[in-house]
Amino acid sequence: MSHKPIEQMTGLLAVVGIFGIVPAMLGLMFVTSQLGAASIPIWLGVSGAAWLISKGPIGEALAMRRRGEAPGADTEETTLAVLDDLRARVAELEERQDFSERLLAAKNDTVRPDTAR
Repeated sequence: MSHKPIEQMTGLLAVVGIFGIVPAMLGLMFVTSQLGAASIPIWLGVSGAAWLISKGPIGEALAMRRRGEAPGADTEETTLAVLDDLRARVAELEERQDFSERLLAAKNDTVRPDTAR
């Protein structure tokens, strides 16, 4: 069994901790030291926001990565189907462009005035 997902999750948690949680906690501690008991609503608000984030799409994605699940198993098949469709559309547009160019070239050959007058 590979430890790559565990290493990725550890790195992700380290980044989130260093750049997200640690500054927030330091800020909350500073506010608490300045305001005292009046900082309780601020702590509740930050805790509620953290809970909402953990229950939202970001929290679900983090939980899926922690469990080792892929964030969309059929994503590759869907992407390949869309890519095939786009290739077919580009091929059709190339054919239309070639036809238009041939039509314009033929029209320009027959309409050219005689410049030798």
